[in-house]
Order: sequence, then C-alpha cells, then structure tokens
Amino acid sequence: MKKFPNSIKGLRIRHQLLLLGILSFFIPLFIIGLFSVLQARRQLSERYHAQIADAALRINSTLFDITTSLYSSCENLAKTSYLPPLLGADTPVSSDDVLYLQAQDALSTLRTTTAAISSIRIYTDNPNLPSGPYITQVDNFESFPWLLTSQNKFRGDWQCLPWPDSWGNTVHELSLILQLAPSLARHCAFLVVSIDHNYMKNRLLDSDYLVMACVDNTPSFYASKPAWAQAMLPFPEGFPKDYSHYIGDLYVDGKTQLSNIITFLPYRTNNRFYIFVADGMAHDNINRITATYLFILTAATLLPLSFVCLFSFSFDKRLQTLREAMHQVRMGDYNIARFFGGDDELNEIYADLTATVQKIAENEAKFYREQIDRQKRINRQQEMEFKMLSSQINPHFLYNTLETIRMQALAADCQNVVSSIKLLGQCMHYVLENTGTDFTTLDRELSYIQSYLSIQKLRFGKRINWEIRYPDKFDPCAYTLLPLLLQPIVENAVVHGLEHRKADGMILIEMTDEPCGLLTVTVSDNGCGIPADRLAQLNERLSAPTPDFSGSIGLANISQRIRLFYGAKYGLTVTGRPEGGTQVLMQIPGRPEGENRNSSAFG
Repeated sequence: MKKFPNSIKGLRIRHQLLLLGILSFFIPLFIIGLFSVLQARRQLSERYHAQIADAALRINSTLFDITTSLYSSCENLAKTSYLPPLLGADTPVSSDDVLYLQAQDALSTLRTTTAAISSIRIYTDNPNLPSGPYITQVDNFESFPWLLTSQNKFRGDWQCLPWPDSWGNTVHELSLILQLAPSLARHCAFLVVSIDHNYMKNRLLDSDYLVMACVDNTPSFYASKPAWAQAMLPFPEGFPKDYSHYIGDLYVDGKTQLSNIITFLPYRTNNRFYIFVADGMAHDNINRITATYLFILTAATLLPLSFVCLFSFSFDKRLQTLREAMHQVRMGDYNIARFFGGDDELNEIYADLTATVQKIAENEAKFYREQIDRQKRINRQQEMEFKMLSSQINPHFLYNTLETIRMQALAADCQNVVSSIKLLGQCMHYVLENTGTDFTTLDRELSYIQSYLSIQKLRFGKRINWEIRYPDKFDPCAYTLLPLLLQPIVENAVVHGLEHRKADGMILIEMTDEPCGLLTVTVSDNGCGIPADRLAQLNERLSAPTPDFSGSIGLANISQRIRLFYGAKYGLTVTGRPEGGTQVLMQIPGRPEGENRNSSAFG
C-alpha cells in the first residue's frame, strides 16, 4: 500500500484518474449496491410470505365463521320442542298435522333467511311421516354416503357431498350432517344442510391467488380455479395431517409457487379443515424486481464510469493545451488563445498567463467607458436644460413685452394688472438670471416661489394659501441648490393637489438640515391626494435610472436632475398625508456658501 502512490506516478493523469475512480468509487459502489439488492430481494420475499399468510388467515377466519354460524342454526333447530315428537311419531302423520307444518315452516324459514344455505332437508326412516319439500322418508340409510361414524354420531359431521343443481349438473358442496334425536329410539333422522358454492366463492375469493379447501383430507369442496375442483390438495411430502401449518414453495400448475397450508378444527365436530393458498406470481415478481434492481445497479456503475472516462479525456486534453500555451509564452509569443474552458484551478493558471496582456486592454477599456459615461451624463444634463429653455417660450422677448404692458397699465391706473404683471416679471427675471447657471441660493429660490404663488393667489383667491417654515437658526441664504428645482413641485401641488378645493387650500413648504449635511425640503398640500396604485407608479418612475421625459417638465425631470448632479442616493419621494393630501420630499446635500447672509422671513 505504501508503494502504490509511487507506482501510479509513472502513468498519465488520465490513467491515474481512471484507476483511482475504479478502486475508490466503483468497486465499493458495486459491493454496496449488490448487498442492497439482496436485502431488497429478502424483504420482498418476506412481504409476499406475509401477504399469503394474511390471505390464508382471512380465508380460515371466514370459513370458520360460516361453518360455526350454520352449525349453531341447525343445532337450535334440532332442539325445538316439536321436532323430536314429530320424528318419533308411532302413528301416521298427515301433511296437515300441526307438528309437521311447524317443522316445514321452520326449515323453510332457515333456508330463506340464511344466504349460505343452498339446500336443507331432513331424512328419516319413520314410515309414519310423509315426504314433503323439506322432509324425506327413506327405507334405510345404507346407500347414503354421509352415514355417520360412531365417533361423530352425536355431534355431526362435515362432508363434501354431490348435489344436482338447477341445470341438472352435479356440484360438490360442503354439507353438514347432523343426527337428530326422535322421541322413539327405534327410528333415525338426519338433518343435511349444504353451503351454496357461489356464496362461498363470494366470501373466500378476493385476489388472484389459487385457493383450495377440503375437509378431512378428502377431495376439495372449494377451488378458485375450476381445474382444481374435486382435486386433492397438493400437500408437501411428510406434511402431518393433524393441526399444523406450512408455508413455502410447492410445484403447482406446472411451476413452483409460493404456497401456504393451514388447518383448523370446526365448531363441535371432529372434522379437520385444510386451506391451501398459492401465489403463482410471487416468484415472478421477485425475480423481475430483482432484475430491475440489478439493471439499475449496473447502469449506476457503468454510467458514472463512462463519465469519468470522458472527464479524464477532457482533463488530459486541457492539460496539453495549458502545456502548449506555457511553451508558447516561454518562446516569447504572447498571442495565446483567450479561451481555455472549465472553471477550476487549471483555468486560474491559464488566466495568470494572460493577465499582463489582458490588464492593459481592461484599463484602456475602463478609461474609455468612463469617458463615454461622463459624456452621456453631460449630454443628458444639457438635454434637460435645453428642454427647460424651450419650455420658457422665448423668455427674453416675453419679459420685455410684459414690462411694456406694465407701464401701459400703470399709466391707465390699473393697479391689479400692474401687480400681476410685476409678479410675473419678477418670475421671468429670475428664470432669465438663472438660465445656464449651476447654482442659486435657497433664499432666491424661495423668493421666486413667493412670486409664483402670489400670481396664483390673484387667480384663485382664497383657494390658494401657503406657508414657508424652517427652524430659527436655519439661514436660507447659506444654502445653494440647482435653480428652478422647487417651482415644478409647487406647481404640481397647485394644479393637481388643490384642483378640486373650493376654499382654504394650503401649501406648506418646510426646510430642515441634518447634522450630516443633508438638506430636506418638504412640499405638502391638503388637496385630494393620490390613489395608492398611482402613488406607487409615480415613485417607481421617479427612482428609475432613465425616466420618460415626454411631456412637460415635471417631478420626474426634477428627480433626474438631482440624481445626475448630486448622485443616485438623492432625489424625490412622494407620499400621502394621513390627514389628506400629498407630500413631496426632496433631499439634496446642503452646501453653505461660507458667508452667512441675513435670513429672510416668509409667510
């Protein structure tokens, strides 16, 4: 064993893998599998033995129940008060006699109410009794096959007797012969009751087993197959004819079958019943299942062996490829194949050979990808800015025109028109100042929002109200942000949130700064709110990497501007307020300008 590892070192790796696989896996697998097959065969054999034993016990119990019930009924009939006087009558009895009618009626009732009885009749040698449907007067009993012996004369006897059926054919049925006791001892009488063959067949047969039954080692009175009717039971050699039990193989019907023979003593008679049960398919089924298990074992051994052969061949081929690549690199040729195959240590070794060349290509590709991504972000930012500029409908011309109209309204003393145009001009002036710029102060953005809401107040009156809140030490002048971020959010609250409000509409703008430098601006309204399904769709659109920008500038545009400029972890979140309405939460980094300015009050 110590020399074995050294002895296989001279073999090729493919041969080493095959040899190790056979010795360490396939031979143990075959031994364990063969042992399992033998165990399974033994368990199958035990199961079939148990099944045939259960079938024999069931038939034994059923037959004992039939015979016991029938014997008890006949015994009760023999003990009636009218039957012994009738059978021992010393004067002629007519068919209209009361005792005779009672006996006929009792026999008829027992026959019609007991399904197991095919025929019932009393035979008597008393010449004073007339023959009837259930009573037969005979001269002597010498010719009758069921004459009782001295040992069972007073207890009855079970015999298999031939009887003609309704079609005129002779059938052999299990019959009870019970000697009756007439009041006068000089006469004899016997009660003969036969068990219906079809009834016994229905009670005993419920499987494909060969079932036979006989009494006192005589020809069978029942056989599940017609060929075995009135045949002797195939007892094994040396089988004792007393109360015994046998289970094993017997040659029956031209083949060896698993058989079971049991005996039992019937109720209050000296007979002995033998029950024979044979399973002709047991050995066939065991052999077929064993063959199937052996086939599975063979397949389970040969298939992995073939896979090991294929793997060893593939592994050897990959080793040769690695060896050739290493030789090529050693000769100074670095243009080696990039594909090696596999995902194991060999692949890692091959990857190390190509690391130098691949590293340069990966760095260059990474650099170009970063440049492309950066340019894409710039293009998207410019695209959004262009869209904002386009949405302003030539603000320079519009601002100059509004200023001219304001001067005309002032000359005409139209103060409402002057105020409206002034507010609109302030809004336009703010837009013009911040077009193309990157930052504005939060104070100026809020002033712009005030002008916008004042215009809406002139239009909607008491339907529009607003309030701007922030902590006491919060200075809006100290924070910068992208211009025109809040107006679309506030406009969305006015147009959609307060659309159906008739009065007391409120827009609340709250600002807080976190210790970590996070600026939070919350715009909420007390409007109609947004359904839950639409709210989920809106938040999904706001968090999408590339939202749809079709339509006017909206929340998705603002969220994307924030994500592109500040980072993916910033943006907008829309929620419903418990008391009704909608709340838009904007989070951006707080960027103080360094020099605090005087805070402005809003409200």
